[in-house]
Amino acid sequence: MTELLGSFNPDVSVSNTTTSSYSNRQAGFNPQARTVMNDIELEFARQIYLYNQKILSKEQPKPDLIKIFANFIKKMNEKNLQDLWDMIDTMTNLPPMDFDQKLNYLERNNSEKTQLGYVNQAISHLERSFKDLIQNTVNANLKQAKLGGGLGTLRLVSGYLRLSSSEKYHQFSEETFDDKQPLWPTIYLCIRCGDIEAAKSVALNAKKEDIANYLDEIIKDSRNNCRGRLNHISENKLKIEYKSKIKRVNDAYKRAVYCYLGRYSGDDDSINEVLDNVDDFLWFKLNSVVFKKDQQSDNMTFQEFQAKMSVEFGEKYFTQNRNPFTYLQVLLLTAQFELAVEFLLKYETMIVHGVHMAIGLYEKNMLNILKNPVSSQLIVVGEPSEPKCLRRINFPFLIRMYTRKFECTDPREALEYYFFLRNLKVSTQISGEFKRISNYFALYISELALETREFEVLFGRLEKNAVRKPGIVDKFTNDEEANSIISLVAEEIENKGLIEEAVKLYDLCKQHQRVLELCNKLTSVVVTEINVPNSNRDRLKNMVMSIALRYKTETAITSKAIPKSIITTFYLLVDLMTFFDLYHSQNWETAYETLNKLNILPATSSNVDSKVRDFVAYSEEIKRNFPDLILASMTIISNLYSKINSMPTRGSGFQSSSLMMGAQNEKKTMLEELKEQARALIKFVGCIPYRLSGDINARLLQLEVMMN
Repeated sequence: MTELLGSFNPDVSVSNTTTSSYSNRQAGFNPQARTVMNDIELEFARQIYLYNQKILSKEQPKPDLIKIFANFIKKMNEKNLQDLWDMIDTMTNLPPMDFDQKLNYLERNNSEKTQLGYVNQAISHLERSFKDLIQNTVNANLKQAKLGGGLGTLRLVSGYLRLSSSEKYHQFSEETFDDKQPLWPTIYLCIRCGDIEAAKSVALNAKKEDIANYLDEIIKDSRNNCRGRLNHISENKLKIEYKSKIKRVNDAYKRAVYCYLGRYSGDDDSINEVLDNVDDFLWFKLNSVVFKKDQQSDNMTFQEFQAKMSVEFGEKYFTQNRNPFTYLQVLLLTAQFELAVEFLLKYETMIVHGVHMAIGLYEKNMLNILKNPVSSQLIVVGEPSEPKCLRRINFPFLIRMYTRKFECTDPREALEYYFFLRNLKVSTQISGEFKRISNYFALYISELALETREFEVLFGRLEKNAVRKPGIVDKFTNDEEANSIISLVAEEIENKGLIEEAVKLYDLCKQHQRVLELCNKLTSVVVTEINVPNSNRDRLKNMVMSIALRYKTETAITSKAIPKSIITTFYLLVDLMTFFDLYHSQNWETAYETLNKLNILPATSSNVDSKVRDFVAYSEEIKRNFPDLILASMTIISNLYSKINSMPTRGSGFQSSSLMMGAQNEKKTMLEELKEQARALIKFVGCIPYRLSGDINARLLQLEVMMN
């Protein structure tokens, strides 16, 4: 495990180590790469994807994510990782418990039935692991073990005790049975393997009826309480016998059996030679813990034992001159999951396991998380009134730190992880600009969109038929939530000045009024410019023309709520873009006809007043373009006047135009109409409450003089 974990510095704070580690990983990746995730990260992400598919389809019963992780790790050729995830799976595989929904995490976790469940699972794991160890040792030395025929724990233990490596079990033995096997080591090893029936058969065979009766009582009690215990009378009787007589015998395993039966903690070092490794120590101590403090008992409560392991002994004790995995094992088997996550996050190669352990625990409601994670601290200690070993995980911050590495290259995978945060409410201190964001899932999607600008990938796009092609966010949200997220992102990028992108997003989430308002703002700036292919104006023109066409064909339900002035301004600006395109291409006849159809400038002096009143009602986006519009109109009128004035009274030079045909037939009348229109424009300019530049005024007068 040391090689697996890599270098270790127990004095470094987890928050500093983790943040630095993620920063280094973030800085080193190539954003052009297909993915920056390594093989195990990709496999974890795949399992997350499959799990979320089942959650979204509301599969029942709910899948066990930790068991899913443990099963896929089994396929890897990494025994240490297999052992780690097997331990996590075992410790979180508690029997169903019917808790009151009002109970919080600490109330559930500190309940007697939860703690009993943890202790039972830890003991079962330690017994199973010990038996596997004996089995593997015997299998490697079958000739020396002399197992013979038959199966069972007793035969396995007997074979193990024949090995030269089991010399320590014979060292203090004073009593033997059946083929000169050491009696008390045999009983102890059967119990240590979790086989009380085998231990009872040894006691009966050796004529130790009192021990056999105690073991039988445990067996009977286990039918009701999973892991059987002696009643208080029997326990007290054994403790008295132990202190008065058994404590002084030479056989350490006899002392250990009595301590086990009487749940005597053995804190007086009387059985230290038996508990010569961490597994045996944990197994023995867990068998002696209680769940309610009894002033007449020396036994530690489970919470006291947790604190002893993580606070009194602590990380330095277990990692000094030992495999660091030992401390992780202690934390897991004492159900201190938050500390175990914190420990894993200290190692670069184990971050992925720490993060996914936390995710699995969260999905099983077995992770102590911050209720209002307003800080950037990943691990936070409990309140002063709470146990010193208690930690709280800043779960949203953990998810965001992990996805930072790949969210730009693999946004789909990032969203799969964000989905776990859908039920975690956002504090107003965190939401900042996102006032309507209700959960961290939506918040992080919004931040990812702003950071990557991959709006089409995340939110989809509008097809030509005005139907929105879904983005990857639609897998996790309904239309209402998706539109809310898109709207908030649109607001934020609008504030950053990315107006065109904001228009597209507002259009996606059907905020038609805001689409028109921003289109008016953008178009009014470029409407009078010459249209150059691929220019800013050309791009805007294509966008607003598409919107105009689509909004006219769509149902008018949404337009009823939009102020008429906004709609009028939008379509007028669209028409003015068409007019100025004709004007700049010097298509005077068509431009003149378009101008008359727009009917926004006076054709005669008599309707100047009405047009002035109309001008006052126009929005600022329209008004700011009137100087160029008036000058363009006067230029068109002047050019048409010169053209008509220079043509013969009769001829066929302008037969293609109805205007020119009219000019052919009524040349004098047409010239007078154009002159009247020019005079009306000059009068209009003098009446409107809008200041034109001196150059424009001079040019208008010059054009009118030329016609006269």
